[in-house]
Amino acid sequence: MISNNKGFSLLEVLIAMIVLALGVVGLMKLQTYMEVKSENALTTIDALYLAEEKLEQFQTRSQSAAVGTILYSSIVDGTETLSISGKPADRIVTVVDDTPVVGAKKVTVTVSWNDRWDTSQQVSLETVISKFNEFDD
Repeated sequence: MISNNKGFSLLEVLIAMIVLALGVVGLMKLQTYMEVKSENALTTIDALYLAEEKLEQFQTRSQSAAVGTILYSSIVDGTETLSISGKPADRIVTVVDDTPVVGAKKVTVTVSWNDRWDTSQQVSLETVISKFNEFDD
């Protein structure tokens, strides 16, 4: 006997619905993953700006404390608590005197914070600053 039934069987419809549901769940997971990575990237850029800001401040040093500069001797270790996107962050300055040569300071600025899962994240910048510069005679 030849059947002239047209349309889909219940099993075919269920299989199609399962495949569609799996695709939607995959897209939802991808969206969540991309949101987290985007937030981490933005926070990391903000932390980088904070570290760079401190290093730029140290670049305006002089021996004589000329107008608009800071004393070379005031470049010392320190910790500040700041805010990144409304979350607390620590900016830690580590200074090693006479490294790598006498009359220079190796300065490391580290900005650390906790992300939305309370995982510690950090950005570090490092430079060497000489006591001699263009602001002194």
